Amino acid sequence: MDITKAFIKAKQPCADGFRWYVRHAAQDSSYQELLDALVADGRVDDACWLLDQFGPTDAVLTLDHLSAEALVFAGTVRVRGGVDTARVLRAGRDLHAAGGIISGGAVIAGGDIKCGASLRAEGRLQAGGLIQAEWNIEAGAELSCEALRAGWELLCRGAARIGGDCVVGESLTALEDFRCAKGLRVGAAIDAARRLHTGHGIECGGDVRAGDHLDAGWGIKARGDIRAEGSIRAGESLAAEGCIEAGAGYGVYAGVEVCEPAWESSARVHANLVPRELRSGWWAGPLPGLALAA
Repeated sequence: MDITKAFIKAKQPCADGFRWYVRHAAQDSSYQELLDALVADGRVDDACWLLDQFGPTDAVLTLDHLSAEALVFAGTVRVRGGVDTARVLRAGRDLHAAGGIISGGAVIAGGDIKCGASLRAEGRLQAGGLIQAEWNIEAGAELSCEALRAGWELLCRGAARIGGDCVVGESLTALEDFRCAKGLRVGAAIDAARRLHTGHGIECGGDVRAGDHLDAGWGIKARGDIRAEGSIRAGESLAAEGCIEAGAGYGVYAGVEVCEPAWESSARVHANLVPRELRSGWWAGPLPGLALAA
């Protein structure tokens, strides 16, 4: 892609960034060479702006290992080992590493982000497609992607928004709102400090806790308790091996997407005792094999 002065000016860059381009960019600089020059001069934000304006390419960067202050590459980045950057790590298309990915800033890809160990971003973690790590995933700020798979734990320090399914092998911890447009499946506990919302169902191998409202478009099933400081709402059934408990003054609602005559089959509520705040749904007692609490 040919980048010219007129082409850059037409995108209305900031005055400081445009002055840098006029003074430093060679006339025959390629798109990627310009991105590299900006990063080398510490102008990572300007490099990201340029990538936002001109979009991804089909170029592929293949490395044995990556250790750098920052990287902004317009195409796909493939690393046979691990990745470690002090600041931003960004790929216009996919980002793949056979080892782990660690960044002191944001990790962003226009396509998928996949790694064979842990993925940790001190800043934003964002992918236009799938985020997948064989071990842990940690986002220091906002997390957004189309789907997510973590082999072990998921920690989100900022708000999370997932456009599809989310699968976590062990525990999920969210310090801000956590929204998943489809299903959420977690092998151990779910601990959400604020609101937890899914468009489909929630399946959890431990306790489910939300510091605000808890709602699922389909059902919620937990091997432990289901607790929220706000209301608990499920489009279909609610099932806990422990208790189901909403916050003070809030209710527990099952079957909000089911007509009342079908509650007995499609809006069943199972827990070790009847939820005090139960407002809708069919009380069906403890799950089979579990005794009713005194």
